[in-house]
Amino acid sequence: MKTKSQLIAIINERHNAGLNSSNTSYSKINKSKEVWWFNVHVSKFANDVHLLLNMTDSAIWIKLPKGFAKGIPFRIREDKNAVDLEISADRNFKYLKDVKSGGSGFDFQHYVIHRIN
Repeated sequence: MKTKSQLIAIINERHNAGLNSSNTSYSKINKSKEVWWFNVHVSKFANDVHLLLNMTDSAIWIKLPKGFAKGIPFRIREDKNAVDLEISADRNFKYLKDVKSGGSGFDFQHYVIHRIN
């Protein structure tokens, strides 16, 4: 399993992507529920948002384009003013979809840029 900074370095080296710690959110699979959990501040959606979904032996890089969240009913966590995402890591149940209770059910598969081994 790689750290956020290791994954950012690998992606920037291979894809010249311009990822950094402020435009990239990172999550490991939650221990109590098979999801990647993110709170992405609403202001970050003014630019491209990068999500790194880490697993034991690989990771998934998702790129959400600037302005992406407009019109998509993501759950906003009011106390943090952040989009609250739970992306399913269960390959048998809604894999890569937002499964947050009250969430959008949005499918992130179309935004996968690369899988890192």
